[in-house]
Order: sequence, then C-alpha cells, then structure tokens
Amino acid sequence: MQHASVSELATPKFRADLYKGTAAYYDRFRPPYPQALFEDLRTRLPINGEGRLLDLACGTGQIAVPLSGSFRETVAIDAEPETIAFASENATRHGLPRIHWLVGTAESPPVKGRFQLIAIGTAFHRLDRQAVAQSTRELVAETGALALLWSPVPSDGDEPWQRELEQIIIDWLDRSASRDRLPAGWQEALAASTDRQVLEQAGFRYSGRFEFAREDTWTVDSLIGFMYSTSILSRAALGGSTEAFEADMARRLDQFSVDGTFKHKTRCAYELARPA
Repeated sequence: MQHASVSELATPKFRADLYKGTAAYYDRFRPPYPQALFEDLRTRLPINGEGRLLDLACGTGQIAVPLSGSFRETVAIDAEPETIAFASENATRHGLPRIHWLVGTAESPPVKGRFQLIAIGTAFHRLDRQAVAQSTRELVAETGALALLWSPVPSDGDEPWQRELEQIIIDWLDRSASRDRLPAGWQEALAASTDRQVLEQAGFRYSGRFEFAREDTWTVDSLIGFMYSTSILSRAALGGSTEAFEADMARRLDQFSVDGTFKHKTRCAYELARPA
C-alpha cells in the first residue's frame, strides 16, 4: 500500500498551552537520555566544540544542557514561556552561559544562521512535521544534521504494572475530560506518513535510527510526577481531581510491587538525517 504524501494530509494541531505548569515536574521526573546516546551522536557528526546547536521544543533542556559544552553556541526554543523561564533560571544556577533560551515555535524558530546540529527531543510527533522539516532544512549546515531523539514513557512495556498504568491513563483521560488535549486524527497522520518520509520530502537524507539501553526505576510518587509532566494528565488537566488521581494511582499500582519500586529495561533512540 502506498502512503499518502505529507502535503495531502490534514495536520492535527495540538493546543499551545498543554504544558503550562509542567516545567518543574518535567525537569525532575523525566529520565535523562543515556550518556551513550550523546556520545554516539557526537562521533557521527562529528562534534568538536565548534558550530551551533539548536534544540527545538526543548522542554527544560534535556538535550541542550548535556550537549551545550560541545558547541560554541547553543540555542534552546520552546513554545511555553513558563518552561523557558524555568530552564533559563536553572541553567544560570548551574553556570551554563552558552545556552540562549528563547520562546518560540519549532515551526518558525526565531533564529538566523546555520546550525551544525538541530535536535528535537520526543516531540516531533506533536509538531507540524512538514513545517518543522522544511524550517530545519533551511537552518541546518550542509555538513550538519537533524536528530530526532526518542524516550519511551513508563507505560510502554508488557510488565503487569505497565499495563495497569496504561489503563489508569485511559481511565483518567475520561474522568478528567482531557481527551480534547489530543487532537482528532493525530495517530492516523503519523501512521499515514513516517517521519523518514516527512524528512526526505523536505530535502533530508535519512541516515538511520540508533538505539541505546536504559534501565528505569520508578515509585508511585515518581510515576505521579511523570504524569504531571505530561500534556494530557498534568495538574492543570486534572483540575480539582489531583488528590483522587494520586490515591487511585497508589491503590492500583501498589499491588504490583513488593519493595515500592517498579523497574524495567527500555531503549532510547535517535534518528539522524542530513541535508540531501
């Protein structure tokens, strides 16, 4: 079956305010990408302390912070002003002056010039992929690359506690009336045209997908914190139901743990694309 062209698809639009109030939870409860992933990415470009890094949809800096020392200049952009303010203050406290934090969209980033590496961390699926691919193609250096980094959510897996967590998420999307935070047709749009197709239609040459192991250990509290870092079950999405949500999470997950922890082995990845 032939996939539809990206240009023939309606692009689902995610609301711009979905991550309001999540920055502190995002920074604390999102597991970091494996160091081996960054080391591998450095060798493939290569990255040598020169050039510029652009981190789009940057969150609180899960890419910009660990890679900033490998570039002459780092620019990190996110659409949520609260997130940028949090990340900027946090970076200042940790003495990271090379990072410029800007409010803006990945579709129309407020920057000029070329970048050796443009990175997007676990967010490409939520963006207007065609617009982002086109804008990054104009900004990437001819010797540079675009990297899509991916980190799984804790409910990704077949452990009994993960299946229960997935059901908890489904139940609370309904109980909190939060399903409108996921635009209609977003999964269908992803299935109709792969990220690789989107990038190649924008003028990139796909270089591959590279995976790296990570072992995560969760508690009920950290799983709740992770949920508060998401766009679908943040504290804002849950409204006055946060106490009931936390109690339900604890009641339903405690039965799956003897020592209060939930462990699983997972894999992070990045996809690399270079100017064609």
